[in-house]
Amino acid sequence: EIESLLAEINKGREVPVEFRYEAAVCGGIPIIRSLLTDYVGDDVSMISGIINGCTNFMLTGMDRDQKSYDEALTEASELGYAEADPTLDVGGFDARSKLRILMRLAYGVEVDEEEISCRGITDLTKLDFQYAKMMGGTIKLLGVSRKVDKERVAAFVSPCYVTADDPLFNVNGATNAVEVISSNLQSTTYIGQGAGRFPTANSCVNDILSIAKGDQIAETFNPFSGDKIFVNNYDSVFYIRLRYRDGLGITRQCGEICEKYGVSIHSLLQNPVTKRDDAAFVIITEKVSLTSVMKVAADLEGLDWCRGPAFTMPVLREDWVSAKPL
Repeated sequence: EIESLLAEINKGREVPVEFRYEAAVCGGIPIIRSLLTDYVGDDVSMISGIINGCTNFMLTGMDRDQKSYDEALTEASELGYAEADPTLDVGGFDARSKLRILMRLAYGVEVDEEEISCRGITDLTKLDFQYAKMMGGTIKLLGVSRKVDKERVAAFVSPCYVTADDPLFNVNGATNAVEVISSNLQSTTYIGQGAGRFPTANSCVNDILSIAKGDQIAETFNPFSGDKIFVNNYDSVFYIRLRYRDGLGITRQCGEICEKYGVSIHSLLQNPVTKRDDAAFVIITEKVSLTSVMKVAADLEGLDWCRGPAFTMPVLREDWVSAKPL
């Protein structure tokens, strides 16, 4: 709609009207201008980022200070990071809207954001952070998009396991960060204040002054690429957390269901059981499709020993094992 409006307004104009929106994604971080100007001769293969300050503030408290979800949300609300209705933040929807913009800039892909797989942080527990530490990393809510091949682009918003050597591992509090992986520049990370009145106002004022100086950008959103399509499926290593009533044959049944859908198990994690009628364990898979993991989770949830829904999240890097601290 904005592109059509600009085309109509600029008919016959020698100096075109400019539309700028740097503050729309990551507040004070100049990620939009960078994607518009710095990757013209490059090929972006992946974007991953902490693009919602409220949820990163909450997850930092849950990890570092062992706060519960409710305690972390209360603190975020008191400090003004969360809205009166925090659903857009904690549900991942704010991050999904921002990811959609970044995808258009990076790949020229136009996608209905409702099609992008989205999971927020409401189902995370202290237990998940305990297991993440056992694995040598932590959990971040990320917006991720990557090229599957030359023609297909996949994307998701979800809590993700990240290793201790990952560029996003130490991004804490309300800070935002975006990593762009490309052919020429390889890995470039943009980090800074993604919210707040002064960082956001700084981006707005910079846009105004840039236009006043006569600076022009060739394309408002980068050209649409008709040869790329969005696919709502992606491959990853996955973390599956299950609550259960203790009994015989649980490990066998998990193996059989995983085998049924072609899901290879990398490892099983379990803390000492203190309540036999309400315990938990985690399955770490090898690299597999989201569709297959969802089928495994659905079948496991139907077994009589499984207490409640399975919690699943991707592991950000394929080389997460080699990145674990010794």
